Amino acid sequence: MKATPTLEDITELADRRSDASVMISLPTSPVASEVERLRLEYKNAMKEADRQLEAADIDTDVRTAVRRRLDEVVEGEFWTHLAQGAVIFATPDFAREYRVQTPVPSRVAVGDRFDIGPLLRSLAFARTGYVLAVTEGSARLASISADVGPTEIPLDLPDDIHSVFERAENSGAADMHRAQGATGDKVELRKYCRIVQEAVIRAINGRQAPLVLAASNEMLSAYREVNSYPLLLEECVDVNPSSLSLQDLEDKARGALRKDYENSLAEWRETFGTRLNHGRASVNVADIARAASMGAVEELHFDVADDSEGIIDADGDITPAPVPGATSFGIFDEIAVRVLRLGGTVRAVQKRDLPGKQGIAAMLRFELET
Repeated sequence: MKATPTLEDITELADRRSDASVMISLPTSPVASEVERLRLEYKNAMKEADRQLEAADIDTDVRTAVRRRLDEVVEGEFWTHLAQGAVIFATPDFAREYRVQTPVPSRVAVGDRFDIGPLLRSLAFARTGYVLAVTEGSARLASISADVGPTEIPLDLPDDIHSVFERAENSGAADMHRAQGATGDKVELRKYCRIVQEAVIRAINGRQAPLVLAASNEMLSAYREVNSYPLLLEECVDVNPSSLSLQDLEDKARGALRKDYENSLAEWRETFGTRLNHGRASVNVADIARAASMGAVEELHFDVADDSEGIIDADGDITPAPVPGATSFGIFDEIAVRVLRLGGTVRAVQKRDLPGKQGIAAMLRFELET
């Protein structure tokens, strides 16, 4: 089963076309006692998908192929590694499934393309990253995932790393060494933190995600002075982490991630207001749809709970759908995919965090002609 979806996954799914495209989203639970109930709910969702396919006049052989794909996708370890939600996609010749850390609606959607709404919205709060706990002579790095608990990542640290905090007494006249206080001198701290940081960067190996630092105040300061990792957060866990379990570290790191998320929203709102005053932002869904279609949207925020459907043509003109159908799709979802496809960024948020009343806001690369 695939873990947290990437934006590349979402655009790939959005570009697929088949008259027998099925999406099933299912609230799940990592609790083992829930598995039998979830199996039954999935079987019922499969029956509903088949009913919708039949109502759409899909050939029997095609429906059989889709059912086979939906069966195959939940074989193996599917039911033993669940998170808060599962989203499954299938056509006669394709199937893919994702685990998400945030709840998704119980929904079955059939059409000529995948309904990517539940997956797209799952990225709103699925904050993933790393937490690094640093003490004198010890460093632990763990990944914070959307689908499983914290996973410790081994760090390749020198065997003699403790020697950084040792200094000869009597100016080297004797062989005895002594530790220089609880955290050592600043020079030694920086040297130590630089060694740890190099090991962290090697362990991360190019996988860019926010990094939360857990350390005492002096260690925090020293690490920041030598840090070169661009996604080290200002929010941190300002305690000595030596007594914290891996789960404690994850819980505290998620709190730091939430604070960082809230701070970034506040900064975004301030920037948005300035851009709006200069004609380089919009809260009008029709204007934003047209801007997204021409590559003019730099950053899009939209209401995570909005479910309005319709059709958007190549120029971005919207035709709302009074009743969802096989050829309609989520309006905000389609706008978001166009933004992603043309190099913009997307964030699904709570409506209360958005300016205006239409549940969508965009900062633009250039001012649109009226």
